[in-house]
Amino acid sequence: MHSPPAALATQAYSTSQIALHWLSVSLMGILILAGELRHVLTAQTGVSMRSVMIVHIGCGMALLAVTMVRTVVRISRRRAAGADFSMQDACAHAVHLFIYAFIFASCMVGWVVVNAKGLAVPVPFTNLEFPRLVAADPALVVTTVWMHDMLTWGLYGLLGLHIVAALAHHFIARDDTLSRMAWRRAPRKQAAPASFKPARVRTAASGSTASVHFSKN
Repeated sequence: MHSPPAALATQAYSTSQIALHWLSVSLMGILILAGELRHVLTAQTGVSMRSVMIVHIGCGMALLAVTMVRTVVRISRRRAAGADFSMQDACAHAVHLFIYAFIFASCMVGWVVVNAKGLAVPVPFTNLEFPRLVAADPALVVTTVWMHDMLTWGLYGLLGLHIVAALAHHFIARDDTLSRMAWRRAPRKQAAPASFKPARVRTAASGSTASVHFSKN
């Protein structure tokens, strides 16, 4: 049984949540490509490792900011746990918060890695720098790089679970869970039904004409 339109409307994500979701997806896509394929990119394209890492770090800082905003928006808009708040809803909410936590932790550790190498994280399009969280420390670099890798793989696992669950909802349960995150278009205006003009027929007796109306039924 399909849910009534009113019920679906109350469960739909807001425009801000949809925009933040797809912005996060875009940033993570670039972040993963620049991080995991950095050696391939530098070898095959001739782009310097410094340029690739600038993109990686920049997207990481942007994702950190977006995730903080998403967390606030999601918590503020979460439905009150009422009669219709199922265990499935609670699990989905928990997975989302775990994803946000892993993103936050991974980005923060990445920030520490950069500072521990004696480098600063630049603010894009300005001459400013983000504050240095730690001083240069080669030993700390080894530890934080390992932590960053572990957090990243944990995040990959959560994202994989999230994607599989969304596809299961769409192709197996066949509900509107996945479509709720799609950009919504304004409904098309239905054209007014064509009017039926009365046909003019000539009566056999008088030769005069009379209007005969045909209904659509």
